[in-house]
Amino acid sequence: MSRFSSSRRPAIIYGIVMWAISFVIAGFLIQLGGSIIADVPLSSAPIHQTDFVDQVAEETLNEKIAGLRVAQRDGARDVEDLQAKRAASEQEYLSARTSFDNWIKTRSATESQDQNPEVIARSQGLDALNAARNDARRELQAAQAGQLNLSRQEEDLHSEQSALHRAAYAPYQKALRAETLKIFLIRLLILLPLLLVSAWLIARKRQSAYWPLFRGFIFFSAFAFFVELVPYLPSYGGYFRSTVGLVIAGVAGKYVITAMRRYLEKKKSEESKTEAERRNMISYEVALKKMSSQICPSCDRSFGSKKDVISDYCVHCGFCLYNNCSSCDARDNSFHKFCGTCGTQKADLDLTASPSA
Repeated sequence: MSRFSSSRRPAIIYGIVMWAISFVIAGFLIQLGGSIIADVPLSSAPIHQTDFVDQVAEETLNEKIAGLRVAQRDGARDVEDLQAKRAASEQEYLSARTSFDNWIKTRSATESQDQNPEVIARSQGLDALNAARNDARRELQAAQAGQLNLSRQEEDLHSEQSALHRAAYAPYQKALRAETLKIFLIRLLILLPLLLVSAWLIARKRQSAYWPLFRGFIFFSAFAFFVELVPYLPSYGGYFRSTVGLVIAGVAGKYVITAMRRYLEKKKSEESKTEAERRNMISYEVALKKMSSQICPSCDRSFGSKKDVISDYCVHCGFCLYNNCSSCDARDNSFHKFCGTCGTQKADLDLTASPSA
């Protein structure tokens, strides 16, 4: 690990400010993009399953259901009236029966009740009241049976209505998929240029002085892709999403493989050059940062020292990592411009000189 930081304080502040600017730019672009998307006519009207139901058949069913409900309300009133009538006839019969029984008890035991005209008349009155009570009970039962029949008819109509809605499900799903695909294609048409520009910036402008500004645009494109486009990917049973995922993964994989091959070819070419040529190709800041992480600045491999073993050269490419100051003989990073012990300018040092044991 290097004893000295590889970054100047102003450079650190500059990096933080540039990241902040990237996020600010991305924020304003996201706000602008959201306003544009909101004003684009993506769909004429929401699609509902009821739009695909046979309207004539459903209207007929609704009329029948409405008629049955009116009949049920009327029937409910009739049942209430018949219940009151039955209760009244029941009470009248019971009162007459109780009166008759009490009157009989007061009669003389020796008197023939079978031939008594008054007894016969009272018995006939009771029979009439009992018949009226039975009639009221039958009328109530008939009305209740009618209500039950109306209720079952309504259930049958509702079943037919449910069948109509089930039949509308398939065309509704087809239209919904078509509408979703339409919205997705419109959004893709708007966002695809942004994604292509972002891909070009990542591939070509990462070393540009204006990279922080480009980075803000890339953040905006990534947000637009994952928030404004991905949720509208049509499913089609997962085929469309899977295909899009495969295409994206394939393109990304091809880019990574190509970039890695170029990188390896570049490193292989660099390793064939002299150390002086390789050293001139390495940025000072990059070299110090890699050295602090125990990574060889030339071949990007780890040169991590084993315990009690000091590595002054990269064991993979032979690059000089540390050498001794010609003035004070202190071991120091070969990229340092000044000796960290005596302050001698490294321009006056022999960078290729072997360190002392």
